[in-house]
Amino acid sequence: MPHWAARSSRAARLLSLARKRLAMSTLRILAACLCLLVPVAPQAVQAGDPVVGYSTSDAQMNAAMAAARESYPSAFLGAIRAREGEDFLLKAGIDTPGNGREHIWTAPISISSTEITAELVNEPVYFEGHVGDEITFAPEQISDWSYRRDGKLHGNYTTRVMLPELPQDEAARLRAILAPLP
Repeated sequence: MPHWAARSSRAARLLSLARKRLAMSTLRILAACLCLLVPVAPQAVQAGDPVVGYSTSDAQMNAAMAAARESYPSAFLGAIRAREGEDFLLKAGIDTPGNGREHIWTAPISISSTEITAELVNEPVYFEGHVGDEITFAPEQISDWSYRRDGKLHGNYTTRVMLPELPQDEAARLRAILAPLP
């Protein structure tokens, strides 16, 4: 084989290798961008949520929690029974030392009419426990619920009350993925 053919053959292999590496780099960048654009599962988002304090007499937050509890049997449990959705979460008000209550997101493991066993998806601040720990609470302690279906978040009554407190870009991102309330 003439030396120029060997060079062009080597050049062709190098060019092919460079194109493959470029394609793989492009795919990695595209995948990273898509990860930024696709809403994160609630567990991942919720796990890093800051604690936001509301007075126990805050009328808007209390109304949101009451509406969530009222819609829980039909909307939340209905979606579970119909297997319509994913990333099901319950926010529960857990008693804390000092007669307080911390409202924290959990992933339900078992649900009965009298008791819910769930896994913490937030790190508790005011009571002992860690993400992944199992806790048990009564349905009356539910302060919100959430699940994802067709790219939209359903429920999230208390989140809607918090929207004005969030940075504008974060609030806009959430508004874009919140489904209408039932």
